Amino acid sequence: MNVSLLIDFIKKESRDNSYKNILAMTLISGLSNALLLAVINYSTSKIVHGDFNYKFILIFILIFLIFIITKNRALKLTAVLVETIVFRVRERIVKYLMNTELLEFETLGRAEIYTRLTKDTNEISNSATSIANGVQAGVLVFFAIIYLGFINITAFVITIIMLGLAISNYFFSSNKIQKEIGEAVTLETVYFEKINEVTGGFKEIKIHQQKKFDLFLGRIQVIAKKLKDKKIITSSKMSFYFVFAQAFFYILLGTMVFVIPVLDQAVLTDVAKITATILFIIMPLGDAVGTFEVLNKATVAVNNLTNLEKRLKENTFGVLEDPELGGIFENFEKLKFNDLHFGYRDKSGKDQFSIGPINFEVKRGEIIFIIGGNGSGKSTLVKLLTGLYMPDAGEILVDEVDVIHENIQEYRELFSVIFSDFFLFSEMYGIKNLENSKVLKLLKQMQLSEKTGFKDGAFTNTNLSTGQRKRLAMISVILENKNVLVFDEWAADQDPEFRKYFYNELIYDFQKLGKTIIAITHDDHYFNKADKIYKMDYGTFREYKSDH
Repeated sequence: MNVSLLIDFIKKESRDNSYKNILAMTLISGLSNALLLAVINYSTSKIVHGDFNYKFILIFILIFLIFIITKNRALKLTAVLVETIVFRVRERIVKYLMNTELLEFETLGRAEIYTRLTKDTNEISNSATSIANGVQAGVLVFFAIIYLGFINITAFVITIIMLGLAISNYFFSSNKIQKEIGEAVTLETVYFEKINEVTGGFKEIKIHQQKKFDLFLGRIQVIAKKLKDKKIITSSKMSFYFVFAQAFFYILLGTMVFVIPVLDQAVLTDVAKITATILFIIMPLGDAVGTFEVLNKATVAVNNLTNLEKRLKENTFGVLEDPELGGIFENFEKLKFNDLHFGYRDKSGKDQFSIGPINFEVKRGEIIFIIGGNGSGKSTLVKLLTGLYMPDAGEILVDEVDVIHENIQEYRELFSVIFSDFFLFSEMYGIKNLENSKVLKLLKQMQLSEKTGFKDGAFTNTNLSTGQRKRLAMISVILENKNVLVFDEWAADQDPEFRKYFYNELIYDFQKLGKTIIAITHDDHYFNKADKIYKMDYGTFREYKSDH
């Protein structure tokens, strides 16, 4: 069990060295607990010989109070430290995530990120009390064994040997099982991915019995069974190792009572003290050993979070703390795309689907239509043109200024996009000085004023049809007031009346405001509304001449 990874993680994240205070409280708590044992044994011996003294009660109460206060303090400080660490790690990972390149995000997958930020951080959070109790129990056992040495050296040596064997065996077993815990975590991530397919594609599986059958029996049930079996194996092994370790303790107790007196007659007078000491440490030993399982899970969680944070950090550009960008491209006159190429690759680096070369230019205020069949690469092109994907080759120029990593965010800020798989946020983020009256006017313009309202920076109802939700997204686009507006099949989900409004009025209203329009569309009846039309055909790109 690589506990050093967890210890280094806590030291690194404990910026104010509060872990030292926790260690101090834990040491005092464990020592005071051991002293309680010594006071009880000593007092019992005196009482048996008729030498009772009230000062024993006072000493007992004093040590007891120290134990209670320091243990409570240790638990409280541990909870504060661990929750603060979890907060910092979540905050950093989310910051890195929000600055990670889209391609890396898509490669990671939602389930991986969700599992790390929820389950793994919860494993660390839930370990706080167990770790504090386990460490305190370990300190108690340490001092209790030292106390045992003062009682009888033979009992002390045998205890050290047997406990050393038991703990070594448990650590050796724990090292072997850590890999299986990691495999179980991986299976859980895959399981969550499949559950996400159920929730995301619920309508589709409701109307397709075979799809439902394949997803449940062919995937979810198989993965769930593997996960169940892996967890049963892991838990069974951990239980066996735990019981085996506890068995050592009872063997130790039996040795003290039945074997040592035979080997050393001088021990007979101390058997009661030795037995009381061993009984006193059995439960704390169980707590200390039980902590190893928690440490195993917490260590796996720390390893997963560390790897995720490292991966995100390596693929992060820009800083979240800098919302006010320079706007160096705000007054552009022309966007030029020269010999752009982009391709997807699998995990082994093998080329998959690619697009290019892309050669065209867009002047400010133009209306550009891009057409093409399903799978032709239109959505990939949108991500490339808007800077969400960096080209593998070629260049993007804004008025002859090359778009590179250092200014990519300024370039992205030119665009407002409604993707085909758009996401509608719960609130109007990123829009300053938002006036309710303006939003209500836009709701009326989009014929949604009877469907939803606007209050406290959010729409009061988003449980609408896809076309209506796209109109809410259009309101956000209008309020964002960006220079280049990109619509990926926006009109496809609108009724004929609103589709006509989009092509005959709305895009021209945008044009009058100096906006540039890039629209992915299949609506050939409206091709005459565009200044230029381009066609994607299985990754190739060319200008299209319309007969309309």
